[in-house]
Amino acid sequence: MKRLKYILLTGFTGVVLLQTSCTKNFEETNTPRDKASTATTPEMFNAIISSLPLTAGEQSVLNSWIYPITQQGIVVGGAYPFDNAKNAVWENYYLTLGNFRVLEDRISKDANKDSYNNIMAMLKTVMAYKTLKTTNYYGNMPYTNAGYATLSDATRYKATYDQQKDIYAKVLTDLKWAVDNLSTAATQVSLGAYETLLKNNIPLWVKFANSLRLQAAVTLYDKDAATAGPHITEALAKPLLVDGDDIGLWPTQLPGLKFEWRQWSFSANCYLRLGSTMWNYMSANNNTDGSGIFDPRCKIFFETNNANQWAAYPQNPPTGTPSEGGAPYNLENRTASWSNKGAGNNISNFNFYFEKDMTNIPELMLTASQTYLLKAEVYNRGIGVTANAATAKAEYEAGIKASVNMWTKIAFSMSDWTVNKPAAATVTNTELNTLLTAPVVSYNSGNAATALSQIYAQYWVSTFKQPWDAWTLLRRTGGKTPMSATNTGYYNTNFGTYNRFVYPDNEFSYNYENWSAETGGTDLPTKKIWLQP
Repeated sequence: MKRLKYILLTGFTGVVLLQTSCTKNFEETNTPRDKASTATTPEMFNAIISSLPLTAGEQSVLNSWIYPITQQGIVVGGAYPFDNAKNAVWENYYLTLGNFRVLEDRISKDANKDSYNNIMAMLKTVMAYKTLKTTNYYGNMPYTNAGYATLSDATRYKATYDQQKDIYAKVLTDLKWAVDNLSTAATQVSLGAYETLLKNNIPLWVKFANSLRLQAAVTLYDKDAATAGPHITEALAKPLLVDGDDIGLWPTQLPGLKFEWRQWSFSANCYLRLGSTMWNYMSANNNTDGSGIFDPRCKIFFETNNANQWAAYPQNPPTGTPSEGGAPYNLENRTASWSNKGAGNNISNFNFYFEKDMTNIPELMLTASQTYLLKAEVYNRGIGVTANAATAKAEYEAGIKASVNMWTKIAFSMSDWTVNKPAAATVTNTELNTLLTAPVVSYNSGNAATALSQIYAQYWVSTFKQPWDAWTLLRRTGGKTPMSATNTGYYNTNFGTYNRFVYPDNEFSYNYENWSAETGGTDLPTKKIWLQP
């Protein structure tokens, strides 16, 4: 495997690290270990893009904890510890931030720095995405003064923590700058083949940056309307992602890209199953033959049990709930025989294709469906604009359609997908109408509060493979995403107290004074992040 080697500094410990980042399938390049500082701008840009895939620890925690926390799924056995992601996610972010600081400094000192506006805007957008995701995991974190030790700035070797409110405000400013400065002018420096994310599609970069700005502003609104409102208003007036504009890492567009940690996160200690909360948003009844299923995504997201029946596990299982076993994620057995799920597998599983496939199913970052549904919330609530029930309904339905279209196309395009494969690349109008008119989905224009809960529910469904976004929605709305009302004590005891990742061990060891000032000496996952009411 070819690798790009470049010197990074975590930005919060003051210790220079040599990061060996796998750039397989991201326009591979080699830079000698002792010549790391000579990496070109395109090489370092692509190194930042190569940091985007989910880390191994992150995937294990998503499968073991975030799915049951959001109730997009349920776990039926022991799993990885909640803290399994804290070190890798943090390190990935700060090593990448160090690279960003180097490029930011380099471009700022260039005599023709304005010709790098596109590159700077792309960098700001990618870092905005990573920053928002990271702060939503941890809450307050080093930001303003972080990453500069890469530039040998001794005054910032140990960075202070920024408040989440200030991080959001800075990120929104960066995204506005990106949207305003992206240009198709021939005077702009091109990254050429090193721009592997959106392939130099400047209009799509504008949509990505602007849609991310909308997402951040809507997320912020209930805590800081004065800051968020103007960004919402302006974002709505500029290009946004539309059906088919789904931002992520698409192996089909990067030949050879493999998400190998995806298989590991399922094959090793994965006890995910279809829970009753999600099932109730996809099926009108509990018929085991699936005759009640009204959402086409159900047969893409999930599969039947070992008896080829549809069965959901109680989201908050009461005492005496039958045990669930089998081995539906045994890669070797399932690859040899699809039906070999183990004798004890009585509950529907997450679709085995999500484990088996490493080269077709994307890792999504921000989708058109999310963008439509964010607009639906905006017009439903009248935030940044005048409330408009008709527009909210149109955006809501567009969001559902965009999600169904995206997943149907993904499943249909996979030659390896044979079980419950969609009949075509797009669903029929009849199928869409069945979904949109289902009682739990049909938009209630006459009751804004009920309609808002429906918007949140469909955002929750839409982010099935982005459970971190569903978790953010759950927390910033104070629990207004779909939640089982049965045996809530089970949920509160096992999952309801988890509000954030704790800081990694190295923060305690190498940035103790700032860590202590932030935590008061006690760092707990039960502490709410600032976005929560």
